[in-house]
Amino acid sequence: MSKVYDRAGKGLFYWEFGDHSSQTFKRLFERLKKWKILFYCADHWAGFNKIIPSSRLFQGKDKTFSIKQNNGQHRHWFARFRRPPLANTRSLEMLEVALLIFAALHVNKTLKIHHAIFG
Repeated sequence: MSKVYDRAGKGLFYWEFGDHSSQTFKRLFERLKKWKILFYCADHWAGFNKIIPSSRLFQGKDKTFSIKQNNGQHRHWFARFRRPPLANTRSLEMLEVALLIFAALHVNKTLKIHHAIFG
């Protein structure tokens, strides 16, 4: 899975399910074009160099601590995202819903429990 985390706004706003390959990230990168993102911060995974123009790519572990922390939090909250998989989900749709809830409730804090339950 590839995820996009807004370092300035501290929000998780896009993700793409798939293996850790260039194809998964390429699908995500294509979806991001509409946002006209000025620069990307990433670790030193070789796939980023093939897809993101070097003038817009900042690489280093010091640039990715926020998303690494977010990855740890979502593995903590949802067993299906842990390695090795201890819990499996048969439906991609259920994975999508689980990550949407995590992003809205825990990371972005845009979902209020009272409104979600009681309308």
